[in-house]
Amino acid sequence: MIHRVPERSHRTQAERHQCIVIGAGLLGLSAAWSLSRRGLDTLVLESDGPGHERSGSKGNARIFRLGYPDPFYVQMALQARELWRDLEALSGQPLLHVTGQLTFGSEVGAVAQAMSEAGAPGEFLTPAQTAARFPHIAVNGPALVEESSGVLAADQCLRTLRATGSFEVRSPAQVESVHQGPDAVTVVLGDGQELFAEVAVNCAGPRALSLLGGVRCPRAQPSSLQQVAYFTSPVGEPARPIFIEWGGAMIYGLPVIGHGLYKVSHHTTGPATAEDNVPYEDDPELVALLTGAVRRILPTLDPVPVATERCEYDNTSDADFIIDRIGRVVIGSGTSGHGFKFGPLLGELLADLATDTKPGVDLRRFALTRLAPPAPADL
Repeated sequence: MIHRVPERSHRTQAERHQCIVIGAGLLGLSAAWSLSRRGLDTLVLESDGPGHERSGSKGNARIFRLGYPDPFYVQMALQARELWRDLEALSGQPLLHVTGQLTFGSEVGAVAQAMSEAGAPGEFLTPAQTAARFPHIAVNGPALVEESSGVLAADQCLRTLRATGSFEVRSPAQVESVHQGPDAVTVVLGDGQELFAEVAVNCAGPRALSLLGGVRCPRAQPSSLQQVAYFTSPVGEPARPIFIEWGGAMIYGLPVIGHGLYKVSHHTTGPATAEDNVPYEDDPELVALLTGAVRRILPTLDPVPVATERCEYDNTSDADFIIDRIGRVVIGSGTSGHGFKFGPLLGELLADLATDTKPGVDLRRFALTRLAPPAPADL
Protein backbone atom coordinates (compact mmCIF):
# COMPACT_ATOMS: atom_id res chain seq x y z
CA MET A 1 0.00 0.00 0.00
CA ILE A 2 1.24 3.50 -0.84
CA HIS A 3 1.37 5.80 2.17
CA ARG A 4 0.62 9.47 1.85
CA VAL A 5 3.78 11.53 2.23
CA PRO A 6 3.62 14.96 3.94
CA GLU A 7 4.15 17.78 1.48
CA ARG A 8 7.21 19.05 3.33
CA SER A 9 9.06 15.76 2.66
CA HIS A 10 8.92 16.14 -1.16
CA ARG A 11 12.03 17.14 -3.06
CA THR A 12 14.44 17.31 -0.15
CA GLN A 13 18.03 16.21 -0.66
CA ALA A 14 17.00 13.28 -2.84
CA GLU A 15 13.91 13.91 -4.93
CA ARG A 16 11.17 11.52 -3.87
CA HIS A 17 7.59 10.98 -4.96
CA GLN A 18 4.87 8.54 -4.07
CA CYS A 19 4.47 7.59 -7.74
CA ILE A 20 6.68 8.11 -10.78
CA VAL A 21 5.06 7.37 -14.14
CA ILE A 22 7.38 6.74 -17.08
CA GLY A 23 5.92 7.91 -20.38
CA ALA A 24 3.32 10.56 -21.18
CA GLY A 25 1.41 8.72 -23.87
CA LEU A 26 -2.18 7.68 -23.34
CA LEU A 27 -1.37 4.96 -20.78
CA GLY A 28 1.01 7.12 -18.79
CA LEU A 29 -1.28 10.14 -18.68
CA SER A 30 -4.32 7.97 -17.87
CA ALA A 31 -2.45 6.28 -15.01
CA ALA A 32 -1.18 9.61 -13.68
CA TRP A 33 -4.68 11.06 -13.91
CA SER A 34 -6.13 8.17 -11.90
CA LEU A 35 -3.33 8.25 -9.32
CA SER A 36 -3.55 12.00 -8.81
CA ARG A 37 -7.33 11.82 -8.50
CA ARG A 38 -6.72 9.43 -5.61
CA GLY A 39 -4.66 12.11 -3.89
CA LEU A 40 -1.20 10.71 -4.62
CA ASP A 41 1.89 12.79 -5.39
CA THR A 42 2.63 11.79 -8.99
CA LEU A 43 5.43 12.78 -11.35
CA VAL A 44 5.38 11.87 -15.07
CA LEU A 45 8.68 11.60 -16.94
CA GLU A 46 8.53 11.98 -20.71
CA SER A 47 11.46 11.84 -23.13
CA ASP A 48 10.01 13.88 -26.01
CA GLY A 49 6.65 15.38 -25.02
CA PRO A 50 3.09 13.99 -25.05
CA GLY A 51 1.95 12.93 -28.52
CA HIS A 52 5.39 13.32 -30.12
CA GLU A 53 6.13 12.06 -33.62
CA ARG A 54 7.23 8.58 -32.53
CA SER A 55 4.49 8.19 -29.94
CA GLY A 56 1.83 5.54 -30.45
CA SER A 57 -0.68 8.05 -29.04
CA LYS A 58 -0.01 10.81 -31.56
CA GLY A 59 -2.54 12.18 -34.02
CA ASN A 60 -6.08 13.49 -33.97
CA ALA A 61 -8.36 10.47 -34.41
CA ARG A 62 -8.73 6.99 -32.94
CA ILE A 63 -11.59 4.52 -33.22
CA PHE A 64 -13.79 3.82 -30.25
CA ARG A 65 -15.72 0.60 -30.86
CA LEU A 66 -17.51 -2.05 -28.90
CA GLY A 67 -17.10 -4.65 -31.63
CA TYR A 68 -14.58 -7.40 -30.88
CA PRO A 69 -14.85 -11.14 -31.57
CA ASP A 70 -14.32 -11.62 -27.83
CA PRO A 71 -16.86 -10.68 -25.12
CA PHE A 72 -14.02 -9.87 -22.71
CA TYR A 73 -12.95 -6.88 -24.78
CA VAL A 74 -16.54 -5.85 -25.52
CA GLN A 75 -17.20 -5.62 -21.79
CA MET A 76 -14.01 -3.62 -21.28
CA ALA A 77 -15.05 -1.21 -24.03
CA LEU A 78 -18.41 -0.70 -22.34
CA GLN A 79 -16.62 0.20 -19.10
CA ALA A 80 -14.20 2.49 -20.90
CA ARG A 81 -17.01 4.37 -22.64
CA GLU A 82 -18.51 5.36 -19.29
CA LEU A 83 -15.12 6.67 -18.15
CA TRP A 84 -14.65 8.69 -21.35
CA ARG A 85 -18.08 10.25 -20.76
CA ASP A 86 -17.13 10.99 -17.15
CA LEU A 87 -13.97 12.75 -18.36
CA GLU A 88 -16.02 14.76 -20.84
CA ALA A 89 -18.42 15.84 -18.10
CA LEU A 90 -15.55 16.82 -15.82
CA SER A 91 -13.65 18.80 -18.45
CA GLY A 92 -16.47 20.16 -20.59
CA GLN A 93 -14.52 18.95 -23.65
CA PRO A 94 -16.11 16.73 -26.31
CA LEU A 95 -13.83 13.73 -26.73
CA LEU A 96 -15.91 10.85 -28.13
CA HIS A 97 -17.87 11.70 -31.28
CA VAL A 98 -20.45 9.06 -32.21
CA THR A 99 -20.33 8.32 -35.94
CA GLY A 100 -21.53 4.73 -36.15
CA GLN A 101 -19.50 1.91 -37.60
CA LEU A 102 -19.87 -0.69 -40.32
CA THR A 103 -18.12 -4.00 -39.64
CA PHE A 104 -17.74 -6.68 -42.31
CA GLY A 105 -15.41 -9.39 -43.48
CA SER A 106 -14.43 -12.83 -42.21
CA GLU A 107 -14.99 -12.18 -38.47
CA VAL A 108 -18.28 -10.30 -38.66
CA GLY A 109 -20.27 -13.25 -37.31
CA ALA A 110 -17.92 -13.67 -34.33
CA VAL A 111 -18.07 -9.95 -33.61
CA ALA A 112 -21.86 -10.00 -33.65
CA GLN A 113 -21.92 -13.03 -31.34
CA ALA A 114 -19.47 -11.51 -28.85
CA MET A 115 -21.38 -8.24 -28.74
CA SER A 116 -24.61 -10.11 -28.11
CA GLU A 117 -23.04 -12.11 -25.27
CA ALA A 118 -21.76 -8.89 -23.68
CA GLY A 119 -25.09 -7.09 -24.04
CA ALA A 120 -23.84 -4.55 -26.59
CA PRO A 121 -26.21 -3.42 -29.34
CA GLY A 122 -25.60 -4.25 -32.99
CA GLU A 123 -27.69 -4.65 -36.14
CA PHE A 124 -26.97 -7.28 -38.78
CA LEU A 125 -27.57 -6.25 -42.41
CA THR A 126 -27.83 -8.25 -45.61
CA PRO A 127 -25.68 -7.13 -48.56
CA ALA A 128 -28.72 -5.46 -50.15
CA GLN A 129 -29.56 -3.61 -46.95
CA THR A 130 -25.97 -2.50 -46.56
CA ALA A 131 -25.85 -1.14 -50.11
CA ALA A 132 -29.08 0.77 -49.62
CA ARG A 133 -28.09 2.25 -46.27
CA PHE A 134 -24.41 2.91 -46.99
CA PRO A 135 -24.16 3.61 -50.74
CA HIS A 136 -20.68 5.11 -50.45
CA ILE A 137 -19.14 1.96 -48.89
CA ALA A 138 -18.79 -1.13 -51.09
CA VAL A 139 -19.33 -4.30 -49.04
CA ASN A 140 -19.45 -7.82 -50.45
CA GLY A 141 -21.36 -9.83 -47.88
CA PRO A 142 -23.26 -9.24 -44.64
CA ALA A 143 -22.33 -6.38 -42.34
CA LEU A 144 -22.85 -5.34 -38.75
CA VAL A 145 -23.88 -1.81 -37.77
CA GLU A 146 -22.52 -0.53 -34.46
CA GLU A 147 -24.47 2.67 -33.93
CA SER A 148 -22.68 3.66 -30.71
CA SER A 149 -19.14 3.46 -32.06
CA GLY A 150 -17.30 6.67 -32.80
CA VAL A 151 -14.10 8.66 -33.07
CA LEU A 152 -11.96 9.81 -30.16
CA ALA A 153 -10.23 13.15 -30.68
CA ALA A 154 -6.88 11.66 -29.67
CA ASP A 155 -4.84 14.83 -29.25
CA GLN A 156 -7.63 16.46 -27.25
CA CYS A 157 -7.86 13.36 -25.07
CA LEU A 158 -4.20 13.72 -24.10
CA ARG A 159 -4.59 17.45 -23.41
CA THR A 160 -7.69 16.85 -21.30
CA LEU A 161 -6.08 14.15 -19.16
CA ARG A 162 -3.18 16.47 -18.49
CA ALA A 163 -5.34 19.53 -17.84
CA THR A 164 -7.73 17.84 -15.41
CA GLY A 165 -5.17 15.82 -13.44
CA SER A 166 -3.05 17.06 -10.54
CA PHE A 167 0.35 15.79 -11.59
CA GLU A 168 3.58 17.16 -13.01
CA VAL A 169 4.88 16.24 -16.45
CA ARG A 170 8.64 16.69 -16.75
CA SER A 171 9.97 16.74 -20.30
CA PRO A 172 12.47 16.13 -21.74
CA ALA A 173 13.41 13.48 -19.21
CA GLN A 174 14.96 10.34 -20.69
CA VAL A 175 14.74 7.34 -18.37
CA GLU A 176 17.70 5.00 -18.69
CA SER A 177 16.85 2.35 -16.11
CA VAL A 178 14.61 1.39 -13.20
CA HIS A 179 15.94 -0.38 -10.11
CA GLN A 180 14.01 -1.87 -7.24
CA GLY A 181 15.05 -1.69 -3.62
CA PRO A 182 13.37 -2.93 -0.45
CA ASP A 183 11.76 0.45 0.30
CA ALA A 184 11.78 2.39 -2.98
CA VAL A 185 12.21 2.36 -6.74
CA THR A 186 15.16 4.25 -8.19
CA VAL A 187 14.58 5.82 -11.61
CA VAL A 188 17.85 6.77 -13.33
CA LEU A 189 17.75 9.50 -15.97
CA GLY A 190 20.03 9.94 -18.94
CA ASP A 191 21.95 12.72 -17.19
CA GLY A 192 22.68 10.45 -14.23
CA GLN A 193 20.10 11.99 -11.91
CA GLU A 194 18.34 9.52 -9.62
CA LEU A 195 14.74 9.94 -8.56
CA PHE A 196 13.00 7.83 -5.94
CA ALA A 197 9.41 6.66 -5.53
CA GLU A 198 7.40 4.20 -3.51
CA VAL A 199 6.12 2.75 -6.78
CA ALA A 200 6.85 3.34 -10.47
CA VAL A 201 4.35 2.90 -13.30
CA ASN A 202 6.28 1.98 -16.44
CA CYS A 203 4.39 3.04 -19.59
CA ALA A 204 7.43 3.57 -21.81
CA GLY A 205 5.89 1.81 -24.81
CA PRO A 206 8.25 -0.44 -26.75
CA ARG A 207 11.05 0.42 -24.29
CA ALA A 208 9.08 -0.60 -21.20
CA LEU A 209 10.44 -4.12 -20.77
CA SER A 210 14.01 -3.11 -21.57
CA LEU A 211 14.01 -0.78 -18.55
CA LEU A 212 13.46 -3.74 -16.23
CA GLY A 213 16.72 -5.57 -15.68
CA GLY A 214 16.43 -9.35 -15.62
CA VAL A 215 13.00 -9.57 -17.26
CA ARG A 216 13.10 -11.77 -20.36
CA CYS A 217 10.05 -11.97 -22.63
CA PRO A 218 11.09 -13.53 -25.95
CA ARG A 219 7.46 -13.88 -26.99
CA ALA A 220 6.89 -10.12 -26.76
CA GLN A 221 7.09 -9.01 -30.37
CA PRO A 222 9.02 -5.95 -31.53
CA SER A 223 7.15 -2.76 -32.29
CA SER A 224 6.05 -2.20 -35.86
CA LEU A 225 5.38 0.74 -38.16
CA GLN A 226 1.91 1.03 -39.62
CA GLN A 227 1.12 3.14 -42.68
CA VAL A 228 -1.63 5.75 -42.49
CA ALA A 229 -3.13 7.81 -45.30
CA TYR A 230 -5.71 10.61 -45.38
CA PHE A 231 -8.23 11.22 -48.15
CA THR A 232 -10.76 13.94 -48.93
CA SER A 233 -14.46 13.34 -49.66
CA PRO A 234 -16.40 14.90 -52.54
CA VAL A 235 -18.29 18.02 -51.50
CA GLY A 236 -21.90 17.30 -50.56
CA GLU A 237 -21.49 13.61 -49.77
CA PRO A 238 -22.91 12.47 -46.43
CA ALA A 239 -20.40 11.78 -43.69
CA ARG A 240 -19.10 8.24 -43.75
CA PRO A 241 -19.09 6.13 -40.59
CA ILE A 242 -16.12 4.12 -39.39
CA PHE A 243 -15.55 0.87 -41.23
CA ILE A 244 -13.50 -2.21 -40.34
CA GLU A 245 -12.88 -5.03 -42.80
CA TRP A 246 -11.91 -8.07 -40.73
CA GLY A 247 -9.49 -10.48 -42.38
CA GLY A 248 -6.47 -10.03 -44.62
CA ALA A 249 -4.77 -6.73 -43.85
CA MET A 250 -7.73 -5.69 -41.70
CA ILE A 251 -8.24 -2.35 -43.41
CA TYR A 252 -10.10 0.29 -41.45
CA GLY A 253 -11.20 3.86 -41.97
CA LEU A 254 -12.61 6.67 -39.87
CA PRO A 255 -13.58 10.31 -40.30
CA VAL A 256 -11.28 12.91 -38.77
CA ILE A 257 -13.76 15.12 -36.94
CA GLY A 258 -13.59 18.79 -37.92
CA HIS A 259 -10.95 18.34 -40.63
CA GLY A 260 -12.94 17.09 -43.63
CA LEU A 261 -10.61 14.10 -43.99
CA TYR A 262 -11.04 10.34 -43.90
CA LYS A 263 -8.23 8.30 -42.32
CA VAL A 264 -7.42 4.83 -43.69
CA SER A 265 -4.89 2.33 -42.34
CA HIS A 266 -4.23 -1.38 -41.77
CA HIS A 267 -4.30 -3.21 -38.45
CA THR A 268 -2.19 -6.26 -39.23
CA THR A 269 1.42 -5.89 -38.12
CA GLY A 270 3.58 -3.68 -40.28
CA PRO A 271 7.38 -3.73 -40.69
CA ALA A 272 9.20 -4.39 -37.42
CA THR A 273 11.26 -1.67 -35.82
CA ALA A 274 13.42 -2.16 -32.77
CA GLU A 275 15.57 0.97 -32.96
CA ASP A 276 14.69 4.55 -32.10
CA ASN A 277 16.38 5.87 -35.23
CA VAL A 278 14.31 3.95 -37.80
CA PRO A 279 13.12 6.62 -40.29
CA TYR A 280 9.41 7.36 -40.39
CA GLU A 281 9.26 7.35 -44.18
CA ASP A 282 6.30 6.14 -46.21
CA ASP A 283 6.32 2.51 -47.31
CA PRO A 284 5.33 2.51 -51.02
CA GLU A 285 3.86 -1.00 -50.85
CA LEU A 286 1.70 -0.15 -47.85
CA VAL A 287 0.58 3.13 -49.42
CA ALA A 288 -0.43 1.12 -52.49
CA LEU A 289 -2.33 -1.29 -50.22
CA LEU A 290 -4.31 1.60 -48.75
CA THR A 291 -5.02 3.33 -52.05
CA GLY A 292 -6.15 0.01 -53.50
CA ALA A 293 -8.46 -0.49 -50.53
CA VAL A 294 -9.95 2.97 -51.07
CA ARG A 295 -10.67 2.16 -54.72
CA ARG A 296 -12.30 -1.11 -53.68
CA ILE A 297 -14.23 -0.09 -50.54
CA LEU A 298 -14.70 3.68 -50.91
CA PRO A 299 -15.10 4.13 -54.67
CA THR A 300 -16.31 7.76 -54.54
CA LEU A 301 -13.20 8.94 -52.70
CA ASP A 302 -10.25 10.32 -54.60
CA PRO A 303 -7.72 7.47 -54.11
CA VAL A 304 -4.77 9.87 -54.06
CA PRO A 305 -3.98 10.63 -50.41
CA VAL A 306 -3.63 14.26 -49.37
CA ALA A 307 -1.40 13.32 -46.40
CA THR A 308 0.41 10.28 -45.03
CA GLU A 309 2.13 9.31 -41.80
CA ARG A 310 3.57 6.35 -39.93
CA CYS A 311 2.26 5.09 -36.60
CA GLU A 312 4.10 2.80 -34.20
CA TYR A 313 2.45 -0.26 -32.67
CA ASP A 314 3.76 -1.55 -29.33
CA ASN A 315 3.04 -5.24 -29.85
CA THR A 316 2.68 -8.47 -27.95
CA SER A 317 2.63 -11.87 -29.60
CA ASP A 318 -1.03 -12.47 -28.71
CA ALA A 319 -2.26 -8.84 -29.10
CA ASP A 320 -3.33 -8.78 -25.43
CA PHE A 321 -1.98 -5.96 -23.28
CA ILE A 322 0.57 -6.12 -20.49
CA ILE A 323 -0.99 -4.81 -17.26
CA ASP A 324 0.95 -6.26 -14.34
CA ARG A 325 3.07 -5.52 -11.29
CA ILE A 326 6.53 -6.83 -10.43
CA GLY A 327 7.58 -5.77 -6.96
CA ARG A 328 7.33 -2.00 -6.82
CA VAL A 329 7.02 -1.55 -10.59
CA VAL A 330 3.69 -1.57 -12.43
CA ILE A 331 3.90 -2.21 -16.17
CA GLY A 332 1.48 -0.92 -18.80
CA SER A 333 2.49 -1.71 -22.37
CA GLY A 334 1.85 -3.93 -25.38
CA THR A 335 -1.30 -2.14 -26.50
CA SER A 336 -0.84 -3.68 -29.96
CA GLY A 337 -2.64 -0.93 -31.84
CA HIS A 338 -6.02 -1.27 -30.13
CA GLY A 339 -5.51 0.19 -26.67
CA PHE A 340 -6.48 3.85 -27.11
CA LYS A 341 -10.22 3.24 -26.74
CA PHE A 342 -9.58 1.74 -23.29
CA GLY A 343 -7.40 4.63 -22.09
CA PRO A 344 -9.12 5.77 -18.88
CA LEU A 345 -9.99 2.20 -17.92
CA LEU A 346 -6.40 1.06 -18.32
CA GLY A 347 -5.33 4.07 -16.27
CA GLU A 348 -7.63 2.98 -13.47
CA LEU A 349 -6.31 -0.58 -13.61
CA LEU A 350 -2.69 0.60 -13.47
CA ALA A 351 -3.56 2.85 -10.53
CA ASP A 352 -5.28 -0.09 -8.83
CA LEU A 353 -2.11 -2.16 -9.11
CA ALA A 354 0.02 0.73 -7.88
CA THR A 355 -2.15 1.21 -4.78
CA ASP A 356 -2.81 -2.47 -4.00
CA THR A 357 -6.49 -2.03 -4.85
CA LYS A 358 -8.50 -4.91 -6.28
CA PRO A 359 -8.91 -4.16 -10.02
CA GLY A 360 -12.33 -3.98 -11.62
CA VAL A 361 -11.16 -6.30 -14.44
CA ASP A 362 -9.62 -9.76 -14.17
CA LEU A 363 -6.02 -9.01 -15.12
CA ARG A 364 -4.76 -12.58 -15.40
CA ARG A 365 -5.08 -12.34 -19.17
CA PHE A 366 -2.67 -9.39 -19.15
CA ALA A 367 -0.02 -10.96 -16.90
CA LEU A 368 3.57 -10.53 -17.99
CA THR A 369 4.33 -14.15 -17.08
CA ARG A 370 2.34 -15.42 -20.05
CA LEU A 371 5.09 -14.04 -22.30
CA ALA A 372 7.95 -15.57 -20.32
CA PRO A 373 9.97 -18.43 -21.84
CA PRO A 374 8.44 -21.83 -21.17
CA ALA A 375 9.96 -23.99 -18.47
CA PRO A 376 12.31 -26.68 -19.78
CA ALA A 377 10.69 -30.07 -20.23
CA ASP A 378 11.59 -32.88 -17.85
CA LEU A 379 13.98 -35.42 -19.32
